[in-house]
Amino acid sequence: MRVGAVEERYATYRFSIELAKSAIGSRFSLQHPELRIELVNRLELEEEQLLIEGRLFGPGAAGVGPEILGYPEVIRLELRAEGPDVAYFRLTMALPEVLRVVRRHRILTRYPVIVERGRMRFETIATPSQVRAALAEFRARVGDAEIEAVRHGPVVLGQLGLTPAQELVFRIAMSEGYFDVPRRTSLTRLAGRLGRSVSSTSETLARIRKQLTDSAIRLAQVPGPTLT
Repeated sequence: MRVGAVEERYATYRFSIELAKSAIGSRFSLQHPELRIELVNRLELEEEQLLIEGRLFGPGAAGVGPEILGYPEVIRLELRAEGPDVAYFRLTMALPEVLRVVRRHRILTRYPVIVERGRMRFETIATPSQVRAALAEFRARVGDAEIEAVRHGPVVLGQLGLTPAQELVFRIAMSEGYFDVPRRTSLTRLAGRLGRSVSSTSETLARIRKQLTDSAIRLAQVPGPTLT
């Protein structure tokens, strides 16, 4: 390292990227603001194709297969219901520009990657210079891009302490807008989506809020560098 040079440190950055209006992720998620897409895995194939695996959360999630197959960049789709308003999918499609940028900058995305209302959100561990370069190209080739949060220190899986069942309830509540201000759904409607009683749903949400509050106190974040 050069004398006087500043050593760059890795941190966890949360990207928020406005997808190109022509991209399937933008068109589909804007057409269905009630749905939340969570990508949990991906594999780049030959001939600039992409295989992605994920879940759809929200009303009617299991019934959108024919619509997705109607997009010209879609090559193959497997879609099946997993529960009330939850569907698992595997999709083969043409490689989108946003992932070409991810590949060029060697960004290791952490899952799940969220696509909702025309935007993609994901976390990555990177240096400030790597993040600045990626942001510049996202803005030039994809759409508006910003860093929503920066976290320093070790990353531990299961930091929030939610059980798998609680995590599923939490994700569905998020996708339904239960935690929005103002709320986009009621406790009664959310309970119906979950297939539970109102009292059981209320008790589960109370336990989730307590666990998240305890975790937020324990994992207080240190402010990170400003990136423009």
